[in-house]
Amino acid sequence: MPDRVKVECPCCSTRLTVDVATGEILAEERPKPDATKTFEDAMTRVSSGAGRRDEAFSKAFDRTRKLDDLLEKKFEEARKKAKKDPSSTPRNPFDLE
Repeated sequence: MPDRVKVECPCCSTRLTVDVATGEILAEERPKPDATKTFEDAMTRVSSGAGRRDEAFSKAFDRTRKLDDLLEKKFEEARKKAKKDPSSTPRNPFDLE
């Protein structure tokens, strides 16, 4: 079994050399930046990012709204359960003295 393993990061394509026994990173090779990209390419990526950000925000907003509704329903169910069972009401700590 080899004492070193080479791993490539799927998101940034960095190559890591890892020691099998300790799990420590021994070497790191980052890819060279692509010099063929132009300013227009960068501006296109930035402008398309606005749409992705808006979509992510709307999804998060919908999740939050649904979460509020869910928590409200859970609260109402707990309130109904507490009304039905009088033993579940908390005791006043001053009554224990």
